[in-house]
Amino acid sequence: MEMSFDYQLLLILRSMLKMKCSGMCKRKLLHMANMAARLHQKVAKKKNTSHCKQVTAALQSPIGTIQVSGCEEGIHSIELQEGFVPKDRTRVASFTCEVCESQEEMTAPLKYCMTWLQAYFSERWTTEKLPLPAFHHPIFEQATFTCNVLMTLMNDVKFGEMASYKELATMAGNSKAARAVGGAMRANPVPIIVPCHRVICSNGQIGNYMGGRGNHLKQWLLTHEKLLKENRNTSQGPCPILPHS
Repeated sequence: MEMSFDYQLLLILRSMLKMKCSGMCKRKLLHMANMAARLHQKVAKKKNTSHCKQVTAALQSPIGTIQVSGCEEGIHSIELQEGFVPKDRTRVASFTCEVCESQEEMTAPLKYCMTWLQAYFSERWTTEKLPLPAFHHPIFEQATFTCNVLMTLMNDVKFGEMASYKELATMAGNSKAARAVGGAMRANPVPIIVPCHRVICSNGQIGNYMGGRGNHLKQWLLTHEKLLKENRNTSQGPCPILPHS
C-alpha cells in the first residue's frame, strides 16, 4: 500500500524525536522536513492547475487581440498582443470590443472576464458593478509576497491612479522591497484586471511593461484611463468619449 506524503513525513518526524543526536542536529532535520513539505505543496498546486480543462477565448480590443485562458475554477492567464501597435488614444476616440467565438463553450469565469474587459475599454464605469472573475493560477494560491503585492495592487490602486514600485512595496507591507515588486509585476498572469500598467518608476517614467516589449501598450492604457477619469470628473452626464446605446 502506497503511503501518502503526509504520512511519510510524520514517520520521519517521529524517527527524529527518537534519534540520539544534538538539538542542533534535530533542528536541521526539522528544517529539511519543512522545506520538503513546502516543495510538496507547490508541486501539488501546480499539478492541480495543470490537470484543469482549460478553454481559451479571444477579445478583439483597441490594443490588439487579448487571449484569455481559464477553467471552471477561474482564469489562468490573460495574454496581450505585444507586437500590436494601437492607434493613438485621443479624447474623441470611441470603440467597441468583440469576443471571438471559442471552439468550446466558455466557462463562467471566462464569461465574467470577457464582460469585464469589454466594459474596461468601452464602458469603464460599469466595471465597478461587474463581478471580477475568480483566478485559478498557482501564484494566487500561495501565501507569498508576490501574491500579496498583486492583490494589493488590484484592490488599492484604482482606475486612473498610479503608484511607484516603492509605494506599492510600502502598501504591501515592505517598503524596502521595490525590486521584489518589479518581479511581481513581471510574474503577473492576469494583466489589466491586476493592473500592473499602473505601476511606474519613482522618477515619473512609466517603466517597462511585458519585459519592455509592451511599453507602448502601457502608455496607451495609462492615457486611456487618464482621459476617461478627466472626462468623468468634468462631465455631469455620460462620458462623451463612450459609445451611447
